[in-house]
Amino acid sequence: MARKTKEESEKTYHSLLDAATTLFARQGVAKTTLNEIAKSAGMTRGAVYWHFPNKDAVIMALWKRDAGSVHDEVTATFTHLKPDSALKDFETLVKDMLKKATDDLKLTQALKIVTSSIEFTEEASELQLFLMQRKNELYDAMKKAVALLQEYQAITTKHSTDLLAASLWSYIIGMVDTHLEMSSEKIDIKNQADELIQLWIDSVTPNTAHLTQRC
Repeated sequence: MARKTKEESEKTYHSLLDAATTLFARQGVAKTTLNEIAKSAGMTRGAVYWHFPNKDAVIMALWKRDAGSVHDEVTATFTHLKPDSALKDFETLVKDMLKKATDDLKLTQALKIVTSSIEFTEEASELQLFLMQRKNELYDAMKKAVALLQEYQAITTKHSTDLLAASLWSYIIGMVDTHLEMSSEKIDIKNQADELIQLWIDSVTPNTAHLTQRC
C-alpha cells in the first residue's frame, strides 16, 4: 500500500508540473496561479500545495525535471575532458547541448519558462538564487573545459582562460536566447548551431592542433 501511495504521489507531482507547463506557455508565468494549476490538472487546491508551497517552487521543480539531467551531464563532461580527445569531445558536447536545447520540447519549454519567470528585486528570491547557482555551475564548468583545452594545447593560449570562457559563454547563451525568443527569421539557430559552434572553435584552434584532432 505504501508503494502505491508513493507512486500515486509521484503521478500527481508530474501531472501538476505538466499542467503548469501548459498554462505557463499559454498565458505566461505571472498570470498563472497555483489554483489554476490545480484546476487544470483536475486536482484540489490542497494537492498542489502539498507538493509546491509557491509558484517559484513549481518553476524550480520544472527545471530540475526537464533540464536538470542535461545540466548535470554537461557540467560533468566539461570538467573531465581527456588529453587525447579533448577538442573532439568538447566539440561534440557543445553541439549536442545546443541540439537538445533546440530539439527537445520539454527542455525548450523549461528554458523558456525559467527565462521569463525571473523578477529582479533588491533582495534575491529563492528562485533567483537557485537559477544563479545553476548558471554559475555551468559557467565554471565551461571555464574548466577551456582551461583543460589550453593545458592540452588544443586551443590558443594567446588569450586568457577568463576571456575565452567569457566569449564561449556569451556565444552559447546568445544562441540559446535567440532560439527561445524566435525574434528573427533570418537567424536559424536550430539548423545553424553546428556551423556557428564550429566557427568559434576554428577561431581559437591552432592549425596544427585542429588538424590533429580532426584526423
